[in-house]
Amino acid sequence: MTNNEWTELLYDLLSNAVKKHRESKEAEYIAQRRIQIDEMLTTNFSVDEKRFLDEILFELGLASDRETEAVYQQGLRDCTCLLKNLGVLA
Repeated sequence: MTNNEWTELLYDLLSNAVKKHRESKEAEYIAQRRIQIDEMLTTNFSVDEKRFLDEILFELGLASDRETEAVYQQGLRDCTCLLKNLGVLA
């Protein structure tokens, strides 16, 4: 497989994992919790403060998403390497 094919495969696997997670009870809980947090921000902070906090939370979410993606992809690479070393993959 070429690097592009590996990248595409890893992206597809990650997309499927994310889709599966979004259909889970945990994701449903997280969505409800986000609504509650948004309501707390709206009631307890001014519009400017809420906007500032929204930006911070958004940036933190992006960083967390990227870290999760990087760890997931590295895990797949590590698994492939282990399977090759065990002779399961050529």
